[in-house]
Amino acid sequence: MPKIPDVLLLILALTLSIVGLYAMLVWAPVEVTLGESYRVFYLHVPAAWVAYLALGMSLVSSILYLKTKNSKFDTFAEVTAILGVLYATLTIILGSIWANVAWGTYWNWDPRETTTLILWISYAGYLVLRASIENVEKRAVLPAIYNIFAFSTVPLSYISVIYWQTLHPQIVTGEGISTTPDMITTLLLNLVASSVMFLFFLNLLYRIRRAERVLDEYEESTWR
Repeated sequence: MPKIPDVLLLILALTLSIVGLYAMLVWAPVEVTLGESYRVFYLHVPAAWVAYLALGMSLVSSILYLKTKNSKFDTFAEVTAILGVLYATLTIILGSIWANVAWGTYWNWDPRETTTLILWISYAGYLVLRASIENVEKRAVLPAIYNIFAFSTVPLSYISVIYWQTLHPQIVTGEGISTTPDMITTLLLNLVASSVMFLFFLNLLYRIRRAERVLDEYEESTWR
């Protein structure tokens, strides 16, 4: 993983986040049906995007580990899965807030809600599996194989609003984009801000876990 100055990345992420929050709270127009409460949308969608991105990166890293046996790929798969689960948790919480505003209940087993919960359970299982294996090598191989199958929950969550009857709104439909240009701009700002903040956390967590992995491998080799 390329080394990016933490301070520079953090300053950029915070700056973009402040701009995105201003656009979300002040600049973006009020939604006709939901009023001011719809603004959680600008946090919910970026959280979902980052969750999908992180888990996709985790899948690729697991495949590369199985191919090369380079432990750096396994570490990268682990930290992106951790962040993916965290952002998926945030997605579910914000989505529940949205659901309560729009539908009058925090949870109603809508296809998008249900498939995203399945995604969360699958990757929580990935993290539990890693934590339950003491041997360093087995802790890399078995979760990597599991990761390949678990990733099927990501496209399942994404296409749930396309192939099943759902109350979940769609921004892009066959008839075009269903929001105003100002709303789209605000959403894009927050998507970029969330992505850069994710890169900051990824860069930091990767280096921490990499140092711990080197220590684990050293300790295991001294006991042989």
